[in-house]
Amino acid sequence: MRVFYAIEFQPKMKHYLSSLQMHLKNYCIKGNFPCKENFHLTLKFIGEVDRYSLKKVKESLDYVACINNSFNLKLDNIGEFKREQKSIVWIGIKQLDNSLQLLYNSLEDNLALRGFKRENRKYRPHITLSRETIFKENCNPLNEILIDHLDIEVKQISIMESSRINNKLTYTPIYVKNLL
Repeated sequence: MRVFYAIEFQPKMKHYLSSLQMHLKNYCIKGNFPCKENFHLTLKFIGEVDRYSLKKVKESLDYVACINNSFNLKLDNIGEFKREQKSIVWIGIKQLDNSLQLLYNSLEDNLALRGFKRENRKYRPHITLSRETIFKENCNPLNEILIDHLDIEVKQISIMESSRINNKLTYTPIYVKNLL
């Protein structure tokens, strides 16, 4: 089973992100566009786990959820991670305080105590709109697409299973804990 920790979004936010994605498609020759149901904010990717490891992943979430308060975030600007000719297009997250970073740090620390490998890159929270994106010639939508800086209420954390169902990538919450 392939799993990761995520902040899930309300349907209204998913609809808004989907509308941004539709706008983005107008500027693209090609791209891999996640379906609306899969929009989320990844906290930490774990990868393949067996039952024993999944139990430890759940225990970490139990611990982290009882020491972190609910908080708010905002959508920020659109950006990209470039790889050769292709891009990953994303929406950044504006942290109103350090709550998201504290949540991430407590999760990293607790998982490390349980034998999981620490991330060696800095945490850069973002919402992926497209992968393997190739823009039309002489076109840069990152200057054209305006983002409403909408609020995101973070009240719970989910462990998501990543699987292919009928050849479609699907993220399914398998364990959810409320924050304080």
